[in-house]
Amino acid sequence: MSQSSLAPMNRDPQRDARIRTANRRTGLILLAISLLFFFGFIVSRLITDEAVSIAVVGGAVLLYLLVAIGRHLWK
Repeated sequence: MSQSSLAPMNRDPQRDARIRTANRRTGLILLAISLLFFFGFIVSRLITDEAVSIAVVGGAVLLYLLVAIGRHLWK
């Protein structure tokens, strides 16, 4: 059997904290968007006005795209 002889990585606590914070922020944003989708579809079924239904679901799609594309542009 062959064993890998990789050197141990030096951990940078500040970098780890920044990455953890960024991951939490992204997770919360995506959670908010998914909740908007979920409750938006429920509300769109209860509200008979089609414009409101389309606006809620369309807003969720737009927010998701802004987050997904924006994260890659900021790097």
